[in-house]
Amino acid sequence: MKNWVNRLFIISIASAILVSCKKDETRTVVKVGAASALTVTPTTLVLDSSAANRNNNAITFSWTGADFGYPAGVNYTLQIAKSGTNFANPREASLNGGTQQKYSHADFNQLALLAGLPPGSTGQLQARVRAAVNSKVDTTYSNVVLISVKPYLVLINYPSLWVPGDYQGWDPPTAPKISSKNSNGIYEGYINIPGGTLQFKFTSDPDWNHTNYGWASSTTNGNSVTGTISTSGSAGNLFVPSAGYYRMKANTGALTWEVLKTTWAIIGSAPTASNNWSNDVPMTYNATTKLWTVTTNCVAGEFKFRANSDWGINFGDTNADLTLEYDGANIAVGIAGSRTITLDLRVPGNYTYTIQ
Repeated sequence: MKNWVNRLFIISIASAILVSCKKDETRTVVKVGAASALTVTPTTLVLDSSAANRNNNAITFSWTGADFGYPAGVNYTLQIAKSGTNFANPREASLNGGTQQKYSHADFNQLALLAGLPPGSTGQLQARVRAAVNSKVDTTYSNVVLISVKPYLVLINYPSLWVPGDYQGWDPPTAPKISSKNSNGIYEGYINIPGGTLQFKFTSDPDWNHTNYGWASSTTNGNSVTGTISTSGSAGNLFVPSAGYYRMKANTGALTWEVLKTTWAIIGSAPTASNNWSNDVPMTYNATTKLWTVTTNCVAGEFKFRANSDWGINFGDTNADLTLEYDGANIAVGIAGSRTITLDLRVPGNYTYTIQ
C-alpha cells in the first residue's frame, strides 16, 4: 500500500512540473498604454517648384512615442496614402526610433504624385504612424491626419521647334512645340489639327525671324506623311492628310519630317472591358483640355497606353513616377473600382498620366 502512495505522489509531482512548463511557454501579451499621436504642419499645402523654394522644408510630421507598458525599442513607420484607399498601398518612411519626419517641396511633390494625386489640382492625402516592437507584441497605429495638397508637374524644357499653322492663325509665339529629348536634332511631339487648310511649318524660334522649315518632298500613305524639309524661304507649307491628332517628327540634321494620325486607348489586365489584354478600351480626346481620358471599371492588375490599336506606339511607366516612356513597364492599378484614366501628351518630352 505504501508503495502505491509513493507512486501516486511521484506522478502528481511530475504532472505539476509538466503543467508548469506548459504555462511558461504561454506567449506574454503586452497591454499597450497609448498609441502614438500624430500632428502635421501644415495640413493644407501648395507645393512650390521655384528654385528659391523647392529644396526648402514644406511639411513636418511629428508624433509622440507609443507606450507598450515597458521600455521597448520601438520602430516607427510613417505611412502616407491617397485619401479613400484605406492605406492599401501606402508610401512609407521607416524612422526606427525617430519621432519626426520632414519633406522639402520637391520630395513631398514626388511622394504626392506617386501616391496618385494629379499635378496642378488639389487632392487629399492621409497619414498615420505605425509603431512596432516585435512579432510577439501587437503593432499600433496613430490617429489619421488628412492633408490637402496641390502638387506640381515636373517639366524639363528640352530644345524645341514651334509648329505654327493655319489651325492656330500662323502665330509662332502661341504655337505648340515638338522637342528633342536627347538634344540631337531629332524632334517629336503630339499636336491636334482640327481642320482648316491642314498646313503648317516648323520654326526654330517662336517667330518668323529665324530658321523655318517648309516642304521639299512628301509621300502620303493613308494617315501618315513622310518626306524632306527645306530651310529655303520660298519652301512650301507642310501638311497633314486630314483633321486629327498627330504625332509629328522632324530631323533637322537629315532634313526629314513625318506625321502620323493617332487615336489612343488603354489595354491590359486591369480594365475589365479589355478582357485581359485582348481588347483596346478607347479614350476620348478633349480639344479644350487637350487631354485623352477614359472612365472604366477596373480590377487589380496592369495596363498600358497604345496608339491605333497597335504596339508600334505604346507608353508605360518604368519608374512608377507618373511619367511615361515609350515601351515602358506596365502600369499598376492596385484597387478595383471605376477609374478615370487620363493621358497627357501636351508637353513634348514630358508625357504623363493620372488615375483617379
